Amino acid sequence: MLCILLLEPVIPIWLIVVCGIVFFWLSWKTYAACSIGKKERAFLWTLRAVAFCIVAFLLTMPSLRHEKREVEKPVLAVMLDVSASMEDRVADVTETRAKKTQEVLSSSWFAELKDDYRVMAFGFGKELEEGVALDGTARLTAPQTRLLPALQQLRQRLRGENVGGILLLSDGLDQSGMSLEELTFTAPILAAELEEPQTGRTETVSVDYALSQVAYPKRVTKGWKISLTAHVERRGGNVMASFPVLLTRDGQEINRQTVTFEAEDKFAKASFELEATETGSFLYHIKIEPPGDREAANNEQEILIDVTDEQNRILYLEGPPRHDFTYLKRALSVDKNLSMSAFIRGADGLFVSFDEKRDAAVKPDLTDDNLRNFNVLILGDLPGELFKKEDIAAVKSFVEKGGGLLLFGGRHAYGPEGYLDKNLLGGLSPVESLEGASMREGGRHRVDFTPAGRALPAFAGILEDASFPALLSVWAPVKTGEFSTSVMETADGNPVLVTRRYGQGRVAIVLSNTLWKWQLGGADGSGKGLYSRFITQLVHFLKPDAEKTGQDDALRIVMASGEAELRETVAVGLVGLNAKDGADCLVKTPLEKTLTYPMRSARLDKQVGLRQPQDGWLCEFVPEEAGTYSITVKSRDGTQQAEALLLVRRPEHELTGAPLNRELLNELCARSKGAFVPPSKLPGMEDRLKKEPRVLETVAEYPIWNRWHWLLPLLALYCLEWYFRRKWDLV
Repeated sequence: MLCILLLEPVIPIWLIVVCGIVFFWLSWKTYAACSIGKKERAFLWTLRAVAFCIVAFLLTMPSLRHEKREVEKPVLAVMLDVSASMEDRVADVTETRAKKTQEVLSSSWFAELKDDYRVMAFGFGKELEEGVALDGTARLTAPQTRLLPALQQLRQRLRGENVGGILLLSDGLDQSGMSLEELTFTAPILAAELEEPQTGRTETVSVDYALSQVAYPKRVTKGWKISLTAHVERRGGNVMASFPVLLTRDGQEINRQTVTFEAEDKFAKASFELEATETGSFLYHIKIEPPGDREAANNEQEILIDVTDEQNRILYLEGPPRHDFTYLKRALSVDKNLSMSAFIRGADGLFVSFDEKRDAAVKPDLTDDNLRNFNVLILGDLPGELFKKEDIAAVKSFVEKGGGLLLFGGRHAYGPEGYLDKNLLGGLSPVESLEGASMREGGRHRVDFTPAGRALPAFAGILEDASFPALLSVWAPVKTGEFSTSVMETADGNPVLVTRRYGQGRVAIVLSNTLWKWQLGGADGSGKGLYSRFITQLVHFLKPDAEKTGQDDALRIVMASGEAELRETVAVGLVGLNAKDGADCLVKTPLEKTLTYPMRSARLDKQVGLRQPQDGWLCEFVPEEAGTYSITVKSRDGTQQAEALLLVRRPEHELTGAPLNRELLNELCARSKGAFVPPSKLPGMEDRLKKEPRVLETVAEYPIWNRWHWLLPLLALYCLEWYFRRKWDLV
């Protein structure tokens, strides 16, 4: 290290020297007439001279410059493929690619490279990860292989480094779709051939049967039928085969089917039917038992089905066909948190079902027994003559007990012969039609939320829209009820949406038959249009509150899905927690290891599968093992507890049995002037790497004149002079 003193004097140095000579002479003459000896005189003169020298030195504004030279080793970037395909079984290959990888990393050749290079470890699967372990403890479970994007990210990460080369340990099964033409290479790539070429295969071809996919509903309602379909794939072989497919739960066999492969068949399937008789999360096990199978690890699969009492069921009764029926049904059908049964009244007066998944027990009857199966009732443009006294009583009872009622009619429903008659549903309606009321059509009615409507949190998601498309019709004039709230009005004050409380339930009425025009409105981040957002939020506003359904005191775990893939972040939400101290989430892994995660207060929404945001508690974790996870959430005061199951799968699209992509790896190495060779030949490839170290010169410069430390010697000198002057009676 070289150190240089730099001076930037405030005044010329020659002037400082002249001032010094004058000062030294005057200082010596100062004590000429004093009655002190030469030693004392020289001592006092020296104190003043040293003080002057320090001040003169500071006037030169000195700085120190350090020049340092270091020899830096070149970087060897090790790229380890951590995708699940590294542990996949390939036909007629005895060792997995993961095992071959560890043989390379534990070899003496790799250990010797560390003497000449700075090794930087990177893992890649779906994303590039820095600092992955190279000692065999890294989990090879990533759901995708994105090799080419990882190389591009690595180039950006190592920009400015002296890169000697890249050691690539991958199967090359890139799924990114990226072209090699988009890559630029600045360092040679050494890729290990992790599978030996199979040149001398025998005539006998081994057969592998795999349970490739299981199709099933992840969430069903109690009482519904559950259909399961297991798809079985044959890899290799062309002889006829037949074997059973078993469906079990809790170790007990529920059903079995037989699949048959003809000589040229590659796929077969088995179907099962169950009935959801009780609520909860149920873990089923599907297994195939093929004879002479090469690989047994792909013969089993677990599935998790969540059975619930449907809380958001909707009954929609419509009159003559119209646009709003089409778009309202479409808007509510795509919401996974809603289950709708839609009926339209035919010319013969009978209702026809438009619900393809409807249970045979669901009917359009307005009776107490039927309405108790629903949470929201939507009445379209129906005539008043359709409603009997018992129907009116059933609808009123339904709303009084907490149900939601949406009046979504037109001139048939709101006119003199409609269901808003005082003897029919007029007592439930939030508005009353005045004399001469009609559906005013032909104009363009600008609409917006009222101040009372903007205060409702149910419509928070669409309040940000600057404007709404104009309506072409409005039912007017009307009078809002004493207990009603006008949520949306036209520019001239005519109500468009009015709501009210009735008993424990809510009633809303839409006073237009051209609301479907809003489907042309802008979409939000999820792609839902203005019309769909408005309708679904209105229905969620009408459905019973949690306190009416007895859910607000129940501690519940909420997750976006009961299934996840390895290395996928799982968000666990919690609602209904009464304890102020919070809660802890205990996750029991398939290997019987219990992990504890503290839950934090958060706003829960789509990350845990909730349609409407609400306050709750949240934690996240990343599963590293495939299998069933038991999740238990406990309040810290020990008074509340909830449990759930999570099924974590290995990424099936990674486990295809595909061999090494030699073509891609060969081209990568050729373009970078590297080499693609078997692990045994890697020790002879060091000359392909760049070994030139880099000399780094660092220069650091900092001033030393502006430090407070200089005050110490100056104060000491002045104090000493004052002390001795007093001692020798010179003051």
